[in-house]
Amino acid sequence: MARRRFSRPPTIGKGSRAPNRVVQGELPQEIRKFKDTYVFERQVLEQFRGVVKIKYKPSITLDGKSRWDTPEERRKPVNVWNAVYRKLERTQNFADPCRYVRIIFYILRGSAVAVPTVHQLGSPKVMEMIAEFMVKRREEIRQQFVADSQRAKSSITINQKGAGYPLGLSVYYAITDSRLGLSPLFRYCIASETIRQLEEGGSESENCERLKSLAKQFELYAAMDYTLFPDDYDQVWGSVIPSDFRVVACNLLEAVMRQ
Repeated sequence: MARRRFSRPPTIGKGSRAPNRVVQGELPQEIRKFKDTYVFERQVLEQFRGVVKIKYKPSITLDGKSRWDTPEERRKPVNVWNAVYRKLERTQNFADPCRYVRIIFYILRGSAVAVPTVHQLGSPKVMEMIAEFMVKRREEIRQQFVADSQRAKSSITINQKGAGYPLGLSVYYAITDSRLGLSPLFRYCIASETIRQLEEGGSESENCERLKSLAKQFELYAAMDYTLFPDDYDQVWGSVIPSDFRVVACNLLEAVMRQ
């Protein structure tokens, strides 16, 4: 009986490259990132405001998929994510539409303005809001820092000298006092700095642990604000921001976005 002969299996050449073509039914990488950014930012904002208990989930129609999925449909649904992304690429001054979306939600975290839908992201009003903010963003960051510093200092002084509380507990009460309206980044920074001071002095171990838990609570919100304008924050806030926070914030945000 003759022996069978098999041809060699195909091998990948040295000059081979992965195909750039997107698999049918899937979003291109940049559109997927754009969608994930909007969904993530909206979920965080709604949680931050405490207005809803159910996480936001976008409609499948935004992906260009029909709710009915029948051959009788005459018009094929448009992929809204792709359409809005391409519009922002053409009309807005940012190289990355994902950053544009993040700036929108950065502004919304300090206001009670309604969340824009995906369709509204490229509306003239929203673009005008972004353009105005970018012109005065550094001054906004400066005013925020001055206001936070003054309110926090007054509260800590009252707690220490008026109520006789130690430093760690005074800072803890200032951070948790909602009436002061301190920003998440300032709360995280002042907690981190107080922890460093207490650990160096070897005192208030119980309050130190409280502050660590509090810093962890505001870490994500702080990272989301800081990573949008790290150079501006470093220049205006200076040494108040922990020296390693730029790396920590970027790594934290990437890890959370991948979940």
